[in-house]
Amino acid sequence: MRIPLKPLIIVPTLMLLAVTAAAQIPPIKPAPLSQQLPQGSGACSVQKSCAELAPTMIQSALGPSPLEENLRYLTDTIGGRVTGTPSADRAADWAVQAFRHAGVDEVHTEKFTIPVGWSEGHTHLEILSPAPFPVRLVSIGWSPATPEGGITADLVDAGMGDDAGFAKAGTTAKDAIVLIHSNFLVTWDDLSNEYTIGPAIIDRALKAGAVAVLWMSSRPNLLLYRHTLAVNGELEKLPQAVVAREDAERMARFLAAGQNVRVHFEMPNRVTGPVDSENVVAEIRGREKPDEFVVLGGHLDSWDLGAGALDNGCNVAMVIDAARVIHASGTIPRRSIRFILFTGEEQGLLGSAAYVHTHRAELDNMVAAIIFDSGIGKVTGYALGGRKDIAAPVRAALEPVASLGVKDFTLDAGMDTDNFDFLIEGVPTLVANQDPANYMLNYHAASDTFDKVDIAELKRHAGIAAVTAFALADAAQRIGPRQSRAETEQLLQETGLAKEMKEAGFWPLWEKGVRGRAPLP
Repeated sequence: MRIPLKPLIIVPTLMLLAVTAAAQIPPIKPAPLSQQLPQGSGACSVQKSCAELAPTMIQSALGPSPLEENLRYLTDTIGGRVTGTPSADRAADWAVQAFRHAGVDEVHTEKFTIPVGWSEGHTHLEILSPAPFPVRLVSIGWSPATPEGGITADLVDAGMGDDAGFAKAGTTAKDAIVLIHSNFLVTWDDLSNEYTIGPAIIDRALKAGAVAVLWMSSRPNLLLYRHTLAVNGELEKLPQAVVAREDAERMARFLAAGQNVRVHFEMPNRVTGPVDSENVVAEIRGREKPDEFVVLGGHLDSWDLGAGALDNGCNVAMVIDAARVIHASGTIPRRSIRFILFTGEEQGLLGSAAYVHTHRAELDNMVAAIIFDSGIGKVTGYALGGRKDIAAPVRAALEPVASLGVKDFTLDAGMDTDNFDFLIEGVPTLVANQDPANYMLNYHAASDTFDKVDIAELKRHAGIAAVTAFALADAAQRIGPRQSRAETEQLLQETGLAKEMKEAGFWPLWEKGVRGRAPLP
């Protein structure tokens, strides 16, 4: 769920996660995978530089590979992969086998716990007056269920959900279900707005005494999607659902005409206590400094209305194929490369936070976290998380992929994908800057399916990712040090992240050292 911003996104507070020790899973029966291609020896006596290897790596990525079949299996056969569900577990088992096929030195899973398990029940909205018609809607992720028997209430239009909208609704919002309008989703800024305005709207709804919230879909043609606004792994504060845009507008027209709209809303979501999830971690060990490492990663989980192809199955398949490309080169980098598929990203970066907490003792040895999470749009460069000091070394190291258009190195910093917990631990991060392509319409939607992925473009991404990870791992010098707590806090202030962390309620966790670099004793 990467939401690229210029420069920042607000994300609600993330909770401290309970994590368990890394656990090597036993061999399992392999899921269907495409035929493994001939691989390099992985132990060449003559090492080549990244500049020498890059053309071969890119050609390997662009040529015949398991990438397309791996993505097809992940999306068509496994499908949507909500954290904490059996489908997410099947995806992790499959990913272990896919990495083994890629030729990595070692692969295992690392378990952690999310506070609440969740799945949608049979969501239904009946128009009781003034005229019944079918309404298409789906629950917001991690929304609580409606009370047993559902909610019968008036529908009240609160406009865009701002102060003016609730002021106009006035006392009629009490004990009512409020309808919140939306603009069409077109740009990255539009997408970020869906998240940044949400928490304040929920607070206004609670203050007004509303019993539920219906969000007008920001997509046309009855397209439905699923988000979560709490993004901390806990339940939302109110029952909420996304309503097909055309149906929501029809209800709004009744209200605008002065007609009372009364509805019966049932959403029997299934909520459990804490459940286990797991990250998948593979590694190619470095030849000179194996304890130093680069992370190349993306998130394995997805929402479940579609198949999670653009967000983020395409990058799962790409990370696995980047491992294959590096192994097939026959050259081992100076430092290790860890390929990580995080889960719990859609519920608040839970898997990457768990990984950071488990591996805190190793972070001084971490070179960088490279994260892909923006679909299939052309990769134009990387966001460097406010690290001015690494800009020149990164640009120099990635000169071998400049010909593929990787030239846009920005200082954007945000709380929007799995780099965040690495960033606040002082580790350099690179998040792929990408063109929107077809990401907006299909984001989290029922239409996020295999056919939306441009395989040729994805192969280029695999080449870029492989060269990026290899270049940073093999460079004579690291691109930059791990920052101290004081340096990290200065970065947070300079980029505006400190302000956003305070508004999100995250800052106390930073001050206490619960999240990010711990204060000196």
